[in-house]
Amino acid sequence: MTLTGITVAVLGCVDSGYVVRTPCGNTATVSTGSPIHGARVVIDPGHGGPIYTGAVGPNGLVERDLNFTLGQAVIDELNRRGIPTISTRTGNYPTLISVRTLFADAINPEALVSIHHNAPTPAGSNTPGTEVYVQSTASGGVSADSARLGGLLYEAVTTALAKFDGITWGRASTAGVLRVLSSEGRDAYGMVRRPAIPAVLVEYGYLSNPAEAALFTTDAYISATALATADAIDAYLNTERSGTGFVEQPRFFNPQPSRIECAEPTLE
Repeated sequence: MTLTGITVAVLGCVDSGYVVRTPCGNTATVSTGSPIHGARVVIDPGHGGPIYTGAVGPNGLVERDLNFTLGQAVIDELNRRGIPTISTRTGNYPTLISVRTLFADAINPEALVSIHHNAPTPAGSNTPGTEVYVQSTASGGVSADSARLGGLLYEAVTTALAKFDGITWGRASTAGVLRVLSSEGRDAYGMVRRPAIPAVLVEYGYLSNPAEAALFTTDAYISATALATADAIDAYLNTERSGTGFVEQPRFFNPQPSRIECAEPTLE
């Protein structure tokens, strides 16, 4: 971690310090920093910076900020339990997906969880519409480790959300623990496709849904979902439980390519 608190992967050492991979995928030299060793979990708060905001709720809540708040709460809870955890993003700055996944692989944790909130809103439901996207294997099957982590997260998060009364949730008909594939047959989302380590992407709910957006501003939501997320990760690391919510058939989706604009944060 650099002097300004940015988590970066060290690529090598030189007389003047350390050569690192920057959040925008460049190389830079920093004079010093705090080494990170032994993290068992990497949390990825999705989006970041002024351009890659993610969804914006009808109340003005920005997904970038919500993901970060929840991610920090999950990290605090896991660290409190003695499970060393680190974040791919430590502030409001852009970080390329390729950099996030290379950073996570360099840490070599036991799990990577990418935190997101969804849009647009599908049909209303009495049941939370949480979705967890899991990894495929090289042979085109489902990664057993990713699926087990996903099932535990889905079970814990939906159970926690169901305790909030009076919410009409957004929920897709295929919601659950599933693979999302491109038309080429590979995992559609880079945070699931790229890592060599077990990884999942969690869409906790629909920020585009006014009822959920209002809930997401509350401390009660952050506390409940952070605890549920930590419980699921803890169970993944320390038990053989498999969770629930598995959807056999994959969903097909082709994300639209976007122009990459990335302004580097100050490293020191």
